[in-house]
Amino acid sequence: MDDIEAELNVAGADESDDDTWGRGTVKLTPSLLLPPAVFPERSNMSGFHKTIKLCLLAIKDAMLHHRWEDAAKYISYYTQALEDTSTGNQLMSPEIMWRLGCEILHHHPNSKPEDIIDLYERMKNFGVKNFAKISLDHAFHLLKNGQLEEAKRQLSVAESWRYGKQSAAQSQDLTLIRVYRGFLDYITWNHRRSLGEEADHNGDGSNPEMHSYFRQASVTLQEVIRSPGIWDSFVLAYVEMLEFYNDKEGAEKVLKDYAYDKAFPANPNAHVYLYEFLRRNNAPKRKLMEVLEILQALVPSHKLMLQYCFFLLNSDNDDDDDDDDYKIQRALQVIMDLLEYISWKQNPYAWKCLWDVIVSLLKRCRGDVLAQEWHKRKELWMPLHFRTYHARQDARVDQDLLMLKILVVPNLAGKDAEYRRAAKLLTDNA
Repeated sequence: MDDIEAELNVAGADESDDDTWGRGTVKLTPSLLLPPAVFPERSNMSGFHKTIKLCLLAIKDAMLHHRWEDAAKYISYYTQALEDTSTGNQLMSPEIMWRLGCEILHHHPNSKPEDIIDLYERMKNFGVKNFAKISLDHAFHLLKNGQLEEAKRQLSVAESWRYGKQSAAQSQDLTLIRVYRGFLDYITWNHRRSLGEEADHNGDGSNPEMHSYFRQASVTLQEVIRSPGIWDSFVLAYVEMLEFYNDKEGAEKVLKDYAYDKAFPANPNAHVYLYEFLRRNNAPKRKLMEVLEILQALVPSHKLMLQYCFFLLNSDNDDDDDDDDYKIQRALQVIMDLLEYISWKQNPYAWKCLWDVIVSLLKRCRGDVLAQEWHKRKELWMPLHFRTYHARQDARVDQDLLMLKILVVPNLAGKDAEYRRAAKLLTDNA
């Protein structure tokens, strides 16, 4: 929509232009839509092009104010833009008609389902450069209306369609077409499984009809998710099918490749999916901690960091005191990183975790570790957590939170800390 938004904001015409065209006379002037200060002139535009720009502004204004009947009337005039022979408008006008036209028809009180389908089909012929994108949007519309098989047919047609020399953008569109077609096969497979129609009498999922959908979906999804990109939903679909057929090793490999392949963009979700897979398959704690370590580097505020701290504090005893000291020190860093995010600053579970870490350090006589970490963070933590008004806020939000911070504060900021004095007064007067 960025290109369309840019198109809508291009300069228009003066009031002397002839605005009569299409199926009637539309009096569109700059003053009708925008103040003159933001509507500069462009002398090199023809009257036809100026009128198109004004019509687009009228469509935008009607849509913003939910005047769908007016928007439909204006866009019916805008169809004249499809006859424009200039290169830029030949590419832009069909996409504007498709995107804005569909939006208007979806909201118009008198539109019928066949009107939207008809617009999709017409725009595929006009906007050959956008054929794949329009077909994908068409498939989403069909899915929304429960027409799964017709959506699959539309994607199959779009996948085999070619026009001229294939550009990089067209190649990306066809990749999306292919992966969504595979995803629809997965949806069919999943639907049959949920109804129990796919299972044989032994319940091992070997029903041939269901298995054929699995093969179709897996071949397509496996091919696409090997290429760098963000494929979260498709990876999860493929892993679900592999797990159903007890291919745990294959599922783990897919998730590890998705998370660790350096050709892929950094994606915290990939590490979350791998962690969840390992957790439900009873992987050793060591493997779970390795995944969470990487996730912590990417998203220090992720909710799984509480679990990571729990693992660090309760790791298996291997008689290596140095290793245990490192894990507790690491837990301190992780939980203090977490509490530096606003969304966690009044979370009692996070403060309970910090208190558990402090207790573990003091039991090991490692107060020096606590002092070093506090020294690095105190300039941030004092105004973020330990002022008088924080105590008042915490008392209103959660008494348990207040009591936890009363325990934590003297081990960090000292017994005479401002927060502790204010909290004591509040609890004494309660």
